[in-house]
Amino acid sequence: MKKWSIFSFLFLLAICFSSCDNESVEQNATDEYYVKYEMNNSTSPYIGGTVNTTINAEDNKENIFVLNTSAAWETVIGPVKKGFNAQLKVNSSSNYYGYLKLNVKISVSKNGSPFALKKNDEKTGETSIQINYTIDY
Repeated sequence: MKKWSIFSFLFLLAICFSSCDNESVEQNATDEYYVKYEMNNSTSPYIGGTVNTTINAEDNKENIFVLNTSAAWETVIGPVKKGFNAQLKVNSSSNYYGYLKLNVKISVSKNGSPFALKKNDEKTGETSIQINYTIDY
């Protein structure tokens, strides 16, 4: 009788853990993420020039935006899946002799949650900046 009880308990325990694993796999497969790219050069004293801002879009193709050097800009893409590589690059279209202040951010929203900052960088006196973030949660 004891052997039967132990066997039954172990069998039920195995069923519980296997169903939990399937549920978490199904949940991860349906997770949707949105990526917010931000570029803010509004503190740059140089006015009148442009920067080329390149993002990785939902289809993994690059989208290029030509923006004012003293602009603040953002865009949201999605939905994308776990493993998506978000990439943001900013390059000046000419030499501004160290006057640019480049500030870039990548934020992510999972399943409609508020955006959370995942990667940021800021450079002064540079002509380009690049950040990447791979969604891994």
